[in-house]
Amino acid sequence: MRLVGFQVQMYRCVMDSTWIPVTPLTVLVGKNESGKTAILKALHKLNPFHPEPYHLREWPRGHRGTRSPEQVVCTAEFELSATEEADLLSLLGSPGPLKRLKVTRDYRGALAVVFPASGLADAVPQSARDYVVSHLPTFVFLDEYGIFRGHAILNQVKQRRDEGALTDEDRTFLTILDEAGLDLDHETQTAAAASKEDRQYDLSDAAATLTRKLAAHWTSRRYELDFRVDGFEFFTFVKSERDRALTRLEERSRGFQWFFSFDLMLMHETRGRLKECVILLDEPGLHLHPQAQRDLLERLACYAETNTLIYTTHLPFMVDLKRPEGIRVIGESDAGAVVSEDLGKSEPEAKAVLQAALGIQGRLGRPVAERNLVVEGADDYWFLTALSNLMIRSGLVGLPPDVMISAAGSPSEVTALAAFLAGQHLQVVALYDSDATGTAAKDELVNDWLARYRGGKAAALSVGPAMKVMGREVSVEDVFPEDFYLKHVLEVYKQPLAGAGMTAITLPAGNQMAKRVEAFFHGVGVPFNRSAVARRICEEINRMRSTDHLPTSSKPKVEALIAAINKALE
Repeated sequence: MRLVGFQVQMYRCVMDSTWIPVTPLTVLVGKNESGKTAILKALHKLNPFHPEPYHLREWPRGHRGTRSPEQVVCTAEFELSATEEADLLSLLGSPGPLKRLKVTRDYRGALAVVFPASGLADAVPQSARDYVVSHLPTFVFLDEYGIFRGHAILNQVKQRRDEGALTDEDRTFLTILDEAGLDLDHETQTAAAASKEDRQYDLSDAAATLTRKLAAHWTSRRYELDFRVDGFEFFTFVKSERDRALTRLEERSRGFQWFFSFDLMLMHETRGRLKECVILLDEPGLHLHPQAQRDLLERLACYAETNTLIYTTHLPFMVDLKRPEGIRVIGESDAGAVVSEDLGKSEPEAKAVLQAALGIQGRLGRPVAERNLVVEGADDYWFLTALSNLMIRSGLVGLPPDVMISAAGSPSEVTALAAFLAGQHLQVVALYDSDATGTAAKDELVNDWLARYRGGKAAALSVGPAMKVMGREVSVEDVFPEDFYLKHVLEVYKQPLAGAGMTAITLPAGNQMAKRVEAFFHGVGVPFNRSAVARRICEEINRMRSTDHLPTSSKPKVEALIAAINKALE
């Protein structure tokens, strides 16, 4: 059974979260104290590894008069596997189909199974309910991510345990022993009595056991453990596939220690059954540096291959833009915290997180407007500005004066910026080159982002169709004929080309003119900057009085391109 959605009601600061769709890897983005933890805890208590009931003291404050133990706190919907569907239909005596069902739990702790009414018997057998309950995935909640300690003095740890005075370091050390199948009392006793050879053999077997457990749950990065002792002193050594040196756990990098501890804690909390669980992580990676947070995202994605994983964050580097379908934002309303797929409904703090995650905080440093045109590069910005102004000087329709043109820097950044603007309910047109990278980025914007803002004010265009040039790669430079463009290339690069022994440019075969020029320059060992050529061409366009001074083949392409952008803006 796979979790596909849930809803939380009347729990802490959440009156009604509204329905929250779930993907294998889902992130809840929101500011601190926005209700992220409350939502995770309410979901966790639906079916936790360790029993943890709801309490009426968790009822939202200020609503005392409506308190009821029969209030459903969490409703979750699950998708059935083919085997589960067949088993349940047999128990229900129904031909089906039965793809999904819902499970609820109230403040009393009562767990109820809600079957779809269509096609099913009115009286649901207890055996069918029992089957569902026995097949529910187990929910694991983590909000503490301490670094494990692998070194300890055994008799001192035992004394503190017996006195009820264990430290946090002691507890992490005992977790390592527990997962390795070692017993503190036994290890303390054998510290003096057992032969060194037998003791080390037993410890090596325990280390191999824990290594095997870790390998079973983590395939993209492997660890090997080794336990060593010197009397009562216990050491944990670790080596990874990236670093084969056998080094004490405490001497590894802090990032390595964190990831190792994270893996081991998850395995410990699930009692080794880290498969087909619902893993709930509250603010993971909070103390990791940005690159380590990116590494953590990859690790979470691996866990999500065999589990459903939901985590909360207010960190921009913990938002995975490659999986926009899993991003949910938490906002506030008169009814408390609510969750939405609409980025525009997030609080200002959450918007700032998304803005930074989309790569525009600080780096862009430019204003946005109600109407925006996002292009790939600065050369596109210069060309479109100069050509639009030329159209206006010619008495024709150029780009509207209230449209802000932003050069994103690359096709993927066009997608990022356009997605952010669309999420803020601003009007935006994204313009891409008609090549493989431009098409891929455009498809990502349309399919992964704009599909979430149906009815919004966003559009995506490819340069080729916009200029009515079909069937080949096209960039904005292709609005000009080859001889016109190369004339300006030679003006800019006359001296560097002469130094390379070249007095003429012979372009290789291909479609997109700028790429062919770049290929030629690469072949002769001269660096090429297309923006320098764009500035030179725009200087000439700015001196033209009308579009009649453009090359003959350019005028219809320019008019078509500007018209296509304006139509998309409308």
